[in-house]
Amino acid sequence: MSNDLHEANRLSWNAATVAHNSHKGDQAAFFRAGGSTLYPEEIELLGDIAGLDLLHLQCNSGQDSLSLARLGANVTGVDISDEAIAFATRLSEECGIAASFERSDLFEWFERARADDRRFDRVFASYGTICWLSDLGVWARGIADVLKPSGRFAFIEFHPFAMVFDPSWKPH
Repeated sequence: MSNDLHEANRLSWNAATVAHNSHKGDQAAFFRAGGSTLYPEEIELLGDIAGLDLLHLQCNSGQDSLSLARLGANVTGVDISDEAIAFATRLSEECGIAASFERSDLFEWFERARADDRRFDRVFASYGTICWLSDLGVWARGIADVLKPSGRFAFIEFHPFAMVFDPSWKPH
């Protein structure tokens, strides 16, 4: 995928992020009250993450990142969207759950992380991430490069074919 298409993706996610978060109410209050957006299977895949350095790829607006941080991980979330990272940063501050968020095209982020020898105990990506990637090989090599030798990559996704159905499971 060309940089022009990556840039179009970024702009699209900037608009989508505002729309996605406009109907979710007071998310900071949700987190302050102990809320989590993680599913049990995600927690099981990651294992005990307390005290570990965790990279959350394509973190969107940070809700899952903050849920992971609440479990004790030192979380770094990366996303292409300026709006998503700005929202995640505000949400972290407003709810009092510490996490770091970095706005970057993921492929460029991996290059900088390699150069800086950044390493993580866990790398996590979930639901709706791979369909936006222009090169799965670059993505996979980037993950391998930032994992510590004993690290683990946890990935959960739905099959893209599910996108051909509406909410009542009728083709559309």
